[in-house]
Amino acid sequence: MHNTTRLLSRHEETLRSRRVLVVDGDDSALGRLECAGLVVHSDLATVTADQCAPWPEVSADTDLVVVILPRSRERLRLLLAAVAAQLSAPVECWLVGPGKGGIRGALPDFRARVADAGQLDSARHCKLYSGSLPPGEPFRPEAFMDAFQWDRFRIHSLPGVFSHARLDPGTALLLEELQARPVSGRVLDLGCGAGVLSAWLAEQGCRVTAVDSSATATWSTGYTLSANGLEATVRTADGLRDGPAGLDAICTNPPFHRGMEHDPGVTRAWIEQAPKHLRSGGELIMVANQALPYGEVLARTFSRPEVVRENRWFRVWRAK
Repeated sequence: MHNTTRLLSRHEETLRSRRVLVVDGDDSALGRLECAGLVVHSDLATVTADQCAPWPEVSADTDLVVVILPRSRERLRLLLAAVAAQLSAPVECWLVGPGKGGIRGALPDFRARVADAGQLDSARHCKLYSGSLPPGEPFRPEAFMDAFQWDRFRIHSLPGVFSHARLDPGTALLLEELQARPVSGRVLDLGCGAGVLSAWLAEQGCRVTAVDSSATATWSTGYTLSANGLEATVRTADGLRDGPAGLDAICTNPPFHRGMEHDPGVTRAWIEQAPKHLRSGGELIMVANQALPYGEVLARTFSRPEVVRENRWFRVWRAK
């Protein structure tokens, strides 16, 4: 259970009489809060939630909105705007997050939207603020979108997506490799982010499936593909769980953080699971930070892993 969830549980006497919407939940334990009514929204397929979507749906009987502090202030503004647009009357709104996770920096954005905002509680190195959120203008996600140009593609993304509004240098190195030695057939873009790999692969004639654990990422990938006149299957899912089989290639710039901490375990699991989803002779093409120890697990899992491209910061692996 995260410390933010523990802080909220200190207020269960209040929550038991309230119909609560939790926004941007990052902890499956949030679903165990004792409330008169509880709906948990999350952007992440890895979190047990009632809604997995880029922004929440607000039911008419909601009388308390609890926002879990997102990683970017831009995303906080997006979430508050999305919720406010669905209100017909002011509703009590809480913001909770770790003291060292940026909650003080997010307060100006919270107070700009929420009236009479003040501190309600502080415990377990976390802070809880409350105020009244009034109804807002109709929500337009495009107002929060940013874009950049790569090659002949216009790449679009919403706040919270990995490498928002810029091409990640690791992905750039992976694209160099794919341009030099393309793949074909059925290809999975695993951890699709804003969709730059998906756009490149789809234009090359690949039959692309794009997967990300973030619903905001898959929404952005879908927007990128549509804006560039391209098509692919786009899914929000927990990595390779229930993923397609018989693939010719899996292309990925995998995550190596869980929250604020380095965690190479997710990528190790993807490497170990990849052969089950590849046809005989299929390959995994991935880019990783030079410091991350994936060579051993690649050698255990694939017959011929090799570093095919690298610079001071990243290396690209191809493994058949």
